[in-house]
Amino acid sequence: MENTIEVRKISTKTYVFMIIIAVIGAIVFYISEQGKSSKAEKILTELGYKNTSDVKVFSVAQFENIDTKIQGYKYFVTFNDNATNQKCKGFVAKDFKRNVYKDIACENK
Repeated sequence: MENTIEVRKISTKTYVFMIIIAVIGAIVFYISEQGKSSKAEKILTELGYKNTSDVKVFSVAQFENIDTKIQGYKYFVTFNDNATNQKCKGFVAKDFKRNVYKDIACENK
């Protein structure tokens, strides 16, 4: 008595759908990462870091200022400050009233 299990082949149409979904997912991921990076760069420009490069956003968190009860977004970033030739890391935040905050530590390369 041989037990044979019959396995159906996956159709080409299914493979095409899986590839399309994977490509769309990669495009959406890339666009969202670029959006976070550009928003962080705008906040850094408002804070006076005009000549920056290699801006990387690690996470974005929504926060609420305890004193004013105003909500906003906090970006945890690393970047190179080309004006002072330093590598900086920390967080920048912008609330919905357009106030900006920072806690950035820079060190020489």
